[in-house]
Amino acid sequence: LSVAEIKELIKGVEQQIKDEKQKAEGLETKIAGYKKDIRKATNDADKIDLEEDKKLAEQQLNDTKAELDRLKAIRDGLYQSLDKVAIETEKARAEEAKAKAETEKAKAAHSQQVGLE
Repeated sequence: LSVAEIKELIKGVEQQIKDEKQKAEGLETKIAGYKKDIRKATNDADKIDLEEDKKLAEQQLNDTKAELDRLKAIRDGLYQSLDKVAIETEKARAEEAKAKAETEKAKAAHSQQVGLE
């Protein structure tokens, strides 16, 4: 090979190296773009997950509030029943006291009747 041919081969190889470098830079740029897209997609997915978690938490909160309301209604019903029982107990005590008083009155009247005879 002559010196001119060798120089021509070197120029060809150098051009191939430049072309390959440009291809590599283009690929690196694409890779960087893909990485950016992946980060964005990951962030979007995280936002969606957070939104779903928020919706789930809100649903659980609503369920808990409903359960609390249900338990409050039961409690209120129990208090009403307890109040009714207390009222009935007081009525029964009053009737018992009245009956005792009438019994004592009857005994006293009987004792007086016996004493008069």
